[in-house]
Amino acid sequence: MPAKLKPPTTPKPGTSDAQLFELQSATLAELPAGSSVAVVTLLGSLCPVTLAHIRTFEEARKIFLEASPHRPPALESFAAVLGFVSVNGDGYVSRKMAKTGVPALDAETRLMLIRLAVADMPWMGTESREGQSLWKLQQRWPSLNFVHFKMNGADDVAKHRKYAWADPMNRFLTMGRPGETEKVLAGMRRDGYEANAYHILGPELPDISSTEARRAIVAGDAAACARMLHPRVAEWCLSESAWRKKQ
Repeated sequence: MPAKLKPPTTPKPGTSDAQLFELQSATLAELPAGSSVAVVTLLGSLCPVTLAHIRTFEEARKIFLEASPHRPPALESFAAVLGFVSVNGDGYVSRKMAKTGVPALDAETRLMLIRLAVADMPWMGTESREGQSLWKLQQRWPSLNFVHFKMNGADDVAKHRKYAWADPMNRFLTMGRPGETEKVLAGMRRDGYEANAYHILGPELPDISSTEARRAIVAGDAAACARMLHPRVAEWCLSESAWRKKQ
């Protein structure tokens, strides 16, 4: 971490499983045997992670803890929710970012920023590969029933028709996005699919572009960064030594 950067106000979490086992072990250990725990995962470039990315997990948690109108009637009850974020590889992200003219952050840095953003959310963590933590959880707490849900944005679901992939063994959660939610709904109507407990349609959330966040960072626009990024993420990205070192 750059020398000029002040330490975050809360301790930076370690690896995702270590963080989760340390902060959630008491909660999971108290659950009755057979309790179901929703494990929500997200894979993306997250260059950098924005407030919108974090909001998707907050809304997902509401759905699984029966506090959302987007909860399907047939969805089983869950005693707890855990969230994990993983990032796309450096080669893919570098090629993607090259089109924008703004340099990419490497995977290690992107994961570090995610951990800064979720440091106040003890049910959240990161993982090197999507779904990797599920096996570790099952090994650590064999008496609990962990149910995996892959979370995607509406744009990705519409592009790849991921609603057609959903079944009892492959469960998905789609978060709406302005301009893209209707594409998902139109595709589902066209192909004869509907939302259910295997493919959950979440709310449409405000669109916060990582591309716009990068531009604000490079421009040193602290006000714009504050609207799009967690304060600790904005602080790191706006520090001259932190961001320019990656260019």
